[in-house]
Amino acid sequence: MPPLAQVLLDGLFTGASFALMAAGLALILGVVKVVNLSHGAFFTLGAYVAYVLDTRGVDHPLAAALMAAVIAFAFGVFLGRSFINPVRSHPFSVAVGSLGFAILFEQAAQMLWGPHPISIDLVDPWVAFGGVTIRRWGAASFLLSLGMLGGLALLLSTPWGLPLKLVAEDEEIAGSVGMDVEKIRYLTFGAASAVAAVAGALLAPAVAISPTMGRVPLILSLIVVIASGMEKVWNIFFLAVGLGLLSNLCAYLLAPQWSYLVLLAVICLLLVLRPAGLSAVRAGRDY
Repeated sequence: MPPLAQVLLDGLFTGASFALMAAGLALILGVVKVVNLSHGAFFTLGAYVAYVLDTRGVDHPLAAALMAAVIAFAFGVFLGRSFINPVRSHPFSVAVGSLGFAILFEQAAQMLWGPHPISIDLVDPWVAFGGVTIRRWGAASFLLSLGMLGGLALLLSTPWGLPLKLVAEDEEIAGSVGMDVEKIRYLTFGAASAVAAVAGALLAPAVAISPTMGRVPLILSLIVVIASGMEKVWNIFFLAVGLGLLSNLCAYLLAPQWSYLVLLAVICLLLVLRPAGLSAVRAGRDY
């Protein structure tokens, strides 16, 4: 049985990847203004890209992340331009259609790689001390997630991020000042899909890769975005990392099947206490 420090370290790395996926989902919800139920499929796509590269002797996390991002961005732009944009005014159609795409991808993955879980062989430890092992994939996952989330936070605080913020706030004003709102939407959808695929590629060596593996990360990402709010990138990061630590700790102290139950219970409690999200400002009393 691994020591507690190892469990917490692995939870930190897992939470960072989930934060990356949740940030992509927050972008879609904020800018495109749709609930994308195919987000988990892009996570799965990234994991399979990492697996295919590993079978061909390419086991570097950055190579897997880059390849997954390119492929997912192309698929995301296609899906955003051909389906999401035309029907985004009908939320039910978007939800059903994106779920249908996710199921279609699961069936395609099952045909290509089979229904049974597969895995990537972990390489030798990068650093090992005191019974705690730090692997290259885990460290790269944490650092790359931190860097990408920091870049997103920086982008949104500079003039370069103004189109995203303006489209999120008021599409009519964005269009009136000459912005191509439709293009911003489908490019944002593609970028968010690429981010989800990067998260899947980085987490691939630590999980069992299967056609349906993206379902739980999708649910957790939705929970993180709802609880933390879509405006604060670092709220998303810290909540996702906290959930990753809690999940691993519950699996270690209790049993793996208890981890998601505890996570859902904690999130339900948070939403009862703060239904508008953790970043919402409490209204003052009017005397």
